[in-house]
Formats: sequence, C-alpha cells, structure tokens
Amino acid sequence: MPGMMNGKPIKTKISMALLYDPKTGRIAHVHRVVRFDPKQKETRAHVEARAKEMATRHGWDVGKLKVLHVDPTKLTKGTRYRVDRKGGKLVALTPPALPQTDDPLRLKR
Repeated sequence: MPGMMNGKPIKTKISMALLYDPKTGRIAHVHRVVRFDPKQKETRAHVEARAKEMATRHGWDVGKLKVLHVDPTKLTKGTRYRVDRKGGKLVALTPPALPQTDDPLRLKR
C-alpha cells in the first residue's frame, strides 16, 4: 500500500495478526496495522494487543482465542483461510462447489 508523507512517496509496512479458535482453526478476527512513518516502530505485542482490543469490541471472547502473526504479502486475494492447529500455519480453504441445476436460464457446459 503506497503512501505519501510531506509530499514524498513512502513505502508502508503492514503488520497483521489473526485471532482464531484453537479447537477448530477457524479465524474469528483479522487485524492489520499500517505504518506510514518509517521512523515509527510497532512491536508484535502492540499489534496483538490492538487485535485483541478490536476483537473484544466486536464481541469476541479473546480469552478463548489464540493469536497468529502472518505476513500479509503471502496471502492470496479472494482466498479464505483457516489455521492448521498442529502446525500453526495458514491453510487455504477450497471454495465450495456450486450446485448444478437444470434451470433453463443457466448455460449448458
């Protein structure tokens, strides 16, 4: 995500934390922190605390969720994920198959 500071283009840094159910691997909340000022530093602890704060505001019981920090540049746009409970890594979910019907408005393949 490009940005501008004092009329000059800058390179932003994005940090991301996921809160997920450790029993199922289902992701409950995603939080991104975008840093525009390269001199400003934020820690993983800050990103995690902010993710928990925002998830609490959205009604999640963060005491029952685990945190996974991920590199957002490694994610594929439009893909849904879950967390592999054993490895603690993201796993892409396969999209569900669309139902096939004999509707006369559907194209035949």
